[in-house]
Amino acid sequence: MSNPDQMVMGIEAFDCGIQKRLVYAGKTPIEYVDGTKVYFHFKTIVSETGKVLDDSKKINEKKPMELIIGKKFKIETWEKCIRTMWLNEVAKFTVVKELLYEFPIAAKQLRDYYAKICDHKTHNHSKTDNHRHHCCGFNIMEHGVGYEDLDELLKNPKNLDFIFEIIKVEQPGDYKKDAWSLTEEERIKQIPILKENGNALFKEKKYEEACKQYEEALGYLEQLMFKEKPNDIEWNEWNDVKIPILLNYCLCKFNLKEYYTCIEHTNTILESQPNNTKALYRRAKSYASVWNLEEARKDFIRCAELDPSLKNDVTNQLNQLDKIEALHNKKESERFRGKLFA
Repeated sequence: MSNPDQMVMGIEAFDCGIQKRLVYAGKTPIEYVDGTKVYFHFKTIVSETGKVLDDSKKINEKKPMELIIGKKFKIETWEKCIRTMWLNEVAKFTVVKELLYEFPIAAKQLRDYYAKICDHKTHNHSKTDNHRHHCCGFNIMEHGVGYEDLDELLKNPKNLDFIFEIIKVEQPGDYKKDAWSLTEEERIKQIPILKENGNALFKEKKYEEACKQYEEALGYLEQLMFKEKPNDIEWNEWNDVKIPILLNYCLCKFNLKEYYTCIEHTNTILESQPNNTKALYRRAKSYASVWNLEEARKDFIRCAELDPSLKNDVTNQLNQLDKIEALHNKKESERFRGKLFA
């Protein structure tokens, strides 16, 4: 790169309307294949005035932006720019306004994203009073995106400068993909892995960590089942995969004393498998824990009817419920008597 003040994007630089100037040279070239994950900081500047619109370092220096090559990033020109950069390089790209008609909408989404992960005090952009989430192009053009500076760009597009700094690069296979970036085949492959990870964590009594593994697997399964008609062959096949994971998840929630959550999810299991004894047993234990003894007894009795090998255990559980209820009634009786004769 003998003259960094010249266009350096090759013979298409003029046609695509992007000029690049090197600010700080990187030392390591990068092979940008599809799936490469790039971590970078960015600054957006109005070319004409020098006004800074966004600066990711000021918003949160420890949280760089992430982009996966080939995944149709919302700001298409950004991927074109980044593909020309080396690791740790800092470069300034001037992009003509004709390529940036959709930029205000994408910039709004980026700001909303950072607002969720950052302290709002660090998010100093001036918002209009009627800040809304618009999904319709007509509404956006009529009402704006809710940020005064971006609304001005919508009305009067301008050339913009983008300064990028490449912080880190990971090649496909070197990082755990975010759920949104996985293909359906990759999600299917992840499900048994997540289940086994959850089981291992459960054995170590790391119930919260196990729940996260199960939740991720269940999320993938819900996406797969959503595409099928309930009770069709494919739906039932995925449901058969889902239920053992959901049972493990329920057991984690019970051990975390989240009894109502356990009841909710065992209800889900019993909707499609009403004779699932594990679901009935875990729901019974949860009902007992929230003092719904009548429903607990029904579930325990049903368990014994479905699986005679559980008869002795169920008998013990029912006897325990009787003792707890008798003790509770005795305490309530004594409390009432004390008030009566006080």
